[in-house]
Amino acid sequence: MRPELFPSDYRSPDHLRLKLAAILDRAHDNGLLNEHSVVALPDQIGTWLLLGGERSELYGARSLSEAQAWLLLDNPHRMAWTWLQSEGFPGVGETLLRMKAEKMARDYQQLFGSLAREYRITLLAGSLLLPEPRVENGRLLTGKGQLHNFAPVFGPDGNLLGNPQAQACPARVAGQVAVQEIHVQNMKVLVSREGCRAPSLVKSAGMQSGMALFLRGRLWPLEDLTDCCGASAFVQESTGSGSHLLSIQGASPPLAELPAEDH
Repeated sequence: MRPELFPSDYRSPDHLRLKLAAILDRAHDNGLLNEHSVVALPDQIGTWLLLGGERSELYGARSLSEAQAWLLLDNPHRMAWTWLQSEGFPGVGETLLRMKAEKMARDYQQLFGSLAREYRITLLAGSLLLPEPRVENGRLLTGKGQLHNFAPVFGPDGNLLGNPQAQACPARVAGQVAVQEIHVQNMKVLVSREGCRAPSLVKSAGMQSGMALFLRGRLWPLEDLTDCCGASAFVQESTGSGSHLLSIQGASPPLAELPAEDH
């Protein structure tokens, strides 16, 4: 799925759910979904949950710096307290992520777990940046440590499946590719992730074919939010905004892109 998303889609998890459910409904109606289906979403789709619950002016911001100004204006004490509790004097973007991390993790699990359960699919729910993410007793939790690009998978029962991949930021050393291997029924799905960057080292990950997924619409470049995704390392490989994910199915029919919604 390559959803076309805008800041206003992140007003609340319910808004985002409507957009994603519209695509899944069309896929279901076209006979593309069943209990053996694996649906993959782009990396960082969960990171922008940090925009939730803010004033309406934020969602019309023309730049990330303008959106950050609204967030600072409405959350001065929380921002200051979060910054003081953080190590290494983080920038505004990272401080915002840390301030919203607990709610982001809760909203992410509730949103994507419910979609997997409703449509009875295995959902590779993209990823999100969180400080020291972990899973305890089936719950996605955060801490106060280093930021990680965290990539959970939800089973058809809506519960977390296996051990989520956690890739520390800054992004991995040049020349190395993090690969997440997921087994579902008689399928093996390999997902190559380069943190916030485009998948340019597919061959070194042992992949021979696959599909690049990216967020379309008008979301700001993630490297503008945090230096975890340093702009010098970012390679834009499509006309869409957002970050990339590339996956391949090892023993199954060819990959199919789910229908996008009409605009």
